[in-house]
Amino acid sequence: MEGFILLTGQSLVREQVKALMKALGRNKTIRLALVLVWMSFMFYLSSQPYWKQTLKPLLREHISEQQLKKAAPAGSFQYGKSVVSVKRLGTYGYVEFFIRKTAHVVEYGILALLAGYWLGSFRSMNGYKRTSIMLAVCVLFAVTDEYHQKFTYQRTSMAEDVILDTCGALLGTAMYYFFLKILQKTRKTAPNHPKTS
Repeated sequence: MEGFILLTGQSLVREQVKALMKALGRNKTIRLALVLVWMSFMFYLSSQPYWKQTLKPLLREHISEQQLKKAAPAGSFQYGKSVVSVKRLGTYGYVEFFIRKTAHVVEYGILALLAGYWLGSFRSMNGYKRTSIMLAVCVLFAVTDEYHQKFTYQRTSMAEDVILDTCGALLGTAMYYFFLKILQKTRKTAPNHPKTS
């Protein structure tokens, strides 16, 4: 009898947790809070001077310059007003450049996903409007963040970074709709499937 009560109690707790998670998932405020928290984190990162974020010591600690030279194809190209090359930046600086620019794409991809998740709680919003707002949120934040970097020590404000951020936002938007389609297909095959948001 005690075992039955324990199992029933565990079942009830599990169902209550599920119901709570479902309610939180549909809550517009919680979803918006996730977007704002991520934006705050991005703003915090862009407020730091370069010396606090440099990856060169970490790269030097784990990878020899010879190994890095073999892995990273040498080249030279223009990015903004600067030339990006091994000769100018050194091997570690050259590799760090690509890591930092990849981080731009990833950050804004995540921002687009979170913006899509927030806007998904507005049932009446069509796909075109949702996409437009997702991209507008990301691009406006990218522009203001780059402007803010003009006043940050050792940081630069570049139009090229805004373009890179926009590419990340486009990638995140594409991923959002890809995951949404998978979720819709999964729910359609499940009995009594709820409406996808």
